[in-house]
Amino acid sequence: MKKLIINADDFGMCEGVTRGIIQCHREGVLTSTTLMTNMPYAAKALEMAEQYPNLGVGIHLVLTCGRPLTLGKKSFTDENGDFKKLNTYPNKKAIVDPNELYEEWHAQIELFIQLAGKKPTHIDSHHHTHLEPGNIEVAARLAKEYDLPMRLTDDIQHHYEFAPLLRGFNGEIKDYIQFCEDHLNKEGIQEMMCHPGFIDDHLYNNSSYAIPRIFEMKFIRSPEFKQWLHDHDIELINFKDIKKR
Repeated sequence: MKKLIINADDFGMCEGVTRGIIQCHREGVLTSTTLMTNMPYAAKALEMAEQYPNLGVGIHLVLTCGRPLTLGKKSFTDENGDFKKLNTYPNKKAIVDPNELYEEWHAQIELFIQLAGKKPTHIDSHHHTHLEPGNIEVAARLAKEYDLPMRLTDDIQHHYEFAPLLRGFNGEIKDYIQFCEDHLNKEGIQEMMCHPGFIDDHLYNNSSYAIPRIFEMKFIRSPEFKQWLHDHDIELINFKDIKKR
């Protein structure tokens, strides 16, 4: 059986991204998303998601964007108290104090639960910072404490089924379809990561990845992609369907 999770990162980053993700679920084949709890549109994003019970909502742990939820952390904040940008770390690897990181990411998960009234479906992170040395042990500890699956962690967390991550697709619809032909037609569970969204002022001024989100939206909602998934007998799921081993 071929199963696919189509997950949109950056839910709650801003209004444009949030509304784009909701539209891709409502009109397209998007099954899952992950929330940035420290972003200004986070609460509204969860309120909107309540109308779509089939949309899985996980947590997008943040270390390199916006402001932290906890105070006084030195290893990942700048002189203004904001998270350090990814490009300010050596080799763009945000490796930080694990104790400070645990407190911050724990606070982000707790805020998600407070806002949503339930746990997230799974864990991943902005810029994949949860996969860096040291950080991954913190993320795995939290995944175990909250009993959640986590992205790209087959070697660390093994009590849930593993969904290999696919990323890097771009271009016109024919290019996306070719990406699917090359990578998706396999047995088992896979996750396709995407970043759809409308471009608003916040996205334009704060993200280096803006215009391609429009093309991702077009593809995820396209009849061609829906037909390809149907023709290849791929079942769409989200992380709520991931089983314990």
